[in-house]
Amino acid sequence: MIVFFLLSGFFSTGAYAQENSKSLKKHSVSTKKENTQPKRKIAQSNAIKVQLSGYYKPLRGQEDYATGSYHGDMKLNGGKKTSSGKIPQIGMVAVDPKVIPLGTLMYIPRFNLYVTAEDTGGDVKGNRMDIFTGSGDWGLKRAMEIDNKMAEVIIIKRAS
Repeated sequence: MIVFFLLSGFFSTGAYAQENSKSLKKHSVSTKKENTQPKRKIAQSNAIKVQLSGYYKPLRGQEDYATGSYHGDMKLNGGKKTSSGKIPQIGMVAVDPKVIPLGTLMYIPRFNLYVTAEDTGGDVKGNRMDIFTGSGDWGLKRAMEIDNKMAEVIIIKRAS
């Protein structure tokens, strides 16, 4: 899978606001860390280490493709809907449901990012997490900026 790296300020960039204005309102992250980070006791009791990767939605006619073609990137990144039946949006991740149940809300302190497990993937096994990064060239760029980074993930609310 393609991977990405969320830089600090990721959700406040102009490109993000233009490309994903609806998701920005739903998934915006405050710059006040004391208000956005879960309490320390939650972090200590519900933290797991995962290997991160990223996926995106290719668009016809974009400048670049990871595989060299629109059809290749569509095959690599999956279909148009998540395994939970939703259209992928920023803040959704693919997980191994044997490790993290679908519907689980999580926080990734390394990127100050809240995510929800809404998808599964063929290469997402064990302690791996594939984060949806957006669409088109913008989404591809974000997906390629991480190279299987390890990160602590805090389970805020585990789905049953």
